[in-house]
Amino acid sequence: AVGLIRTLIYHIDQTHVNAFCAIAVTLFVLLQLRSLFHKKESPRQKLVGDNDDILCDYENIDVSKEVLYRAVTISDDEAMLKSQLFYEKMKRRRSVRSFSTRPVSPKLILNLIKTAGTAPSGANLQPWTFCVIGKSDIKSRIRAIVEAEEQINYSRRMGARWVLDVAHLKLNWCKPYLTEAPFLIVIMKQTYQIDANGERHPTYYNEISVSIAAGILIAAIQNAGLVTVTTTPLNAGHSIRDLLNRPKNEKVLLLLPVGYPADGATVPDIKRKVVEEITRFY
Repeated sequence: AVGLIRTLIYHIDQTHVNAFCAIAVTLFVLLQLRSLFHKKESPRQKLVGDNDDILCDYENIDVSKEVLYRAVTISDDEAMLKSQLFYEKMKRRRSVRSFSTRPVSPKLILNLIKTAGTAPSGANLQPWTFCVIGKSDIKSRIRAIVEAEEQINYSRRMGARWVLDVAHLKLNWCKPYLTEAPFLIVIMKQTYQIDANGERHPTYYNEISVSIAAGILIAAIQNAGLVTVTTTPLNAGHSIRDLLNRPKNEKVLLLLPVGYPADGATVPDIKRKVVEEITRFY
């Protein structure tokens, strides 16, 4: 083998050797220059993909046309009056945990959700789903799931500090209002979207967007003369999602039992911060 290599080297013209060396040196120099000017992508950037690839996929995208915004013009005095009346209505909003058996129209619930759906969202993706539960058996199963996790939260996860901090509010792991309210709204946030081809696409600021929608929904509930109490299903979200047969891209954000307050319903005697305490003008 060594003899064969020597024979090949002997027959190779010196000009060819020089040309080969020149090409090798040139390639080496080009690679070094590329490493100097080419910025290395982070693992996160690699996951996102190349912007040019994304633009190629959407080169024929239709840009939504703009329409004239039709504002309702009112006087300063009327604006002040409206804001004061709305505040007077909203300041009576409280977290009510005792519900009347008085039925609530499903059409009324739909109106409330339509109002929540006017919320702004990242890239206008509207990453929310409002699951309305009126069937007693499903409400009972959700209550059982939540209470099982809440019992663990109060006894182990949250610690004594949490139990003491909420003691004056008379809170505990038992959630009877989840079954007493005529309707239970489970607010889902879509953590990503899935297109017709099964590919994932991001939903920007999904938690912020859905939280804004939830706030508008709570205001709409109060405006309609109904009551609710926000319930965060810590560690119970997956089980609730599976029970409702919702897709994997949805996660439970809040539970809102909705109905009329029960006769004799009570709420904690608390005070809200004054506006001067929560406001800064610059």
